[in-house]
Amino acid sequence: MPVAPTAPKAPAEAQTPARVLRHRAALPLLVCVLYAMLQLAAGPQWTLFPDSYRYARAAEQYLGASREEAHGTALAAYCASRAARTAHEERLQPLTRRSERAIEQRECLDRWADAPDITTGDSRYQAIFSTRPGYPLLAAPFVGAFGVLTGMRLLGLVTAAAGSLLVFGLLRGAGLGRRAAVVGQVAFLATPLGWWSAQALGEGLFTVCTLGVLWGGLLLIRNRQLPTAVAITVVSYATAAITRYSSVLVLAALLTAATVGALFVSGRPRHRGTVVFAGLSAAAAGAVAVAMRVLGLPSSQITLQDTFTRHFTAPEVSDPWGALLGLAAGFWRHWFAEQAALPYFLLLTALAAWALATYGDGLGWLALATALTGACLVTAHPLVQEADRLGVLMWMPVVLGLPLIVERHWAIRPVRELEIRRAGASDSR
Repeated sequence: MPVAPTAPKAPAEAQTPARVLRHRAALPLLVCVLYAMLQLAAGPQWTLFPDSYRYARAAEQYLGASREEAHGTALAAYCASRAARTAHEERLQPLTRRSERAIEQRECLDRWADAPDITTGDSRYQAIFSTRPGYPLLAAPFVGAFGVLTGMRLLGLVTAAAGSLLVFGLLRGAGLGRRAAVVGQVAFLATPLGWWSAQALGEGLFTVCTLGVLWGGLLLIRNRQLPTAVAITVVSYATAAITRYSSVLVLAALLTAATVGALFVSGRPRHRGTVVFAGLSAAAAGAVAVAMRVLGLPSSQITLQDTFTRHFTAPEVSDPWGALLGLAAGFWRHWFAEQAALPYFLLLTALAAWALATYGDGLGWLALATALTGACLVTAHPLVQEADRLGVLMWMPVVLGLPLIVERHWAIRPVRELEIRRAGASDSR
């Protein structure tokens, strides 16, 4: 009986790439799924901040709501979020018998219903947020589709997951294996970088943009994929500039200095790609500085007055820079005392710095500039209650450096085991 002809099988070479790609994507995507499940289990640990209210209000306005309608919607979400957080904390107290959640939510709504803002309606303060449209523009479709609370929480999960995947891709681009790159991805999500990226604030989008700049910069410093690297760097800088232009000014200036330093100190990066990245970073810093002057964007002078007048509710200080020096000196003394008492950050940073200096091959310069950016942002706003958020980029060396140690360990051990087996086989003969 004749056998029916079967369809020819696709050659193994045609099947392998798709199968390999799926296999390679599975592990980092699984990390993102597990992270999202943990975050959704966090409950009221996730909440809206006062700045979140302003971003939500702006997102509603971008969707077509009037200022009054946007204020009402954003305020209702803010009050509900804060009341839920307070009720959760009250349930943990031994003497609490009933929750006052509804009362607190109503008091919050009554207090701010007719106010222009939950902090102050001062035009100088409002300009600090209205000139940073990046995050509310990104939030608008999420808010429009899911509402303020669900939409902004979902956006936080997206930005945190995106940041972790960028860390994975950056480390893979640096030559690390998949396991070591996943270690960096997990470290990102487990440190304040991941936590703040998941909040309803601009930190997540700015962190994603920073990682994009670092990825493009690493490709350029290693003289690889120059057109793609230039595109990644330019798009990342541009998006970061409309998210937090003052932070971009600091980041771009420090990356310029770090890249120029690499050109003079190390011989390996002395090529066209490194010069291009230094030029792009210098151009980004210069463009932001010019835009601030031409467009009249709030400068450091305004933000300093905001700090020392408690959001312009007190008289302005005559010498904000002198006041900043004194406040910053006191803050850093406090910070080092805190770190000395619980030095896990210092120890992790020291390990990561050693790994970046030893095995980084250009990545160390980028991580150093990013960490200094975080330190500069804290120094410009040296408030204890905001330091963890503003200085979150100080964790970048840990996230990028520790995987180098893991890669070194896993890369050397199989070679040593093979040498031992070969030596044993020779002895037996």
